[in-house]
Amino acid sequence: MSVPVGYTDLFDDSSRAFLVLATLRDVSEPVVAPVWFVSDASGLLFTSSPDAAKTRDIRARSLVAGIVMAEGDHERYVSVRGQAVELVDLPDEGVDPEALHRRIVQRYEGREPTEPFVGVVFRLVPHRLTGYDYRDFAV
Repeated sequence: MSVPVGYTDLFDDSSRAFLVLATLRDVSEPVVAPVWFVSDASGLLFTSSPDAAKTRDIRARSLVAGIVMAEGDHERYVSVRGQAVELVDLPDEGVDPEALHRRIVQRYEGREPTEPFVGVVFRLVPHRLTGYDYRDFAV
């Protein structure tokens, strides 16, 4: 995954950056939700409940879009367009779901998880990443 120059901090586990993910509920209803994620060389990894609307949306239409932005800083972000792929055979994909769960909880809550992982894993494979910084254009 090729992150735009000057934006790698948003994808680092030490930051509290969120993926604001847009999916399609049907062809006429886009839905947006904040998502906890971590990144690897291939894309953005996130989890979801098996029966969540977001999971159903992605299974029906895997093309998604969103922005990655740091908590409290909406003027600097990376636009993401790509395909969300459900990782079914996790060991073959190089993903340990429990380790991923621990990594995500550690990133966003700063602690070890108290519950075991139950859910599905997605990798958002970006087709396009574009950085935007509007901090110099403050009104």
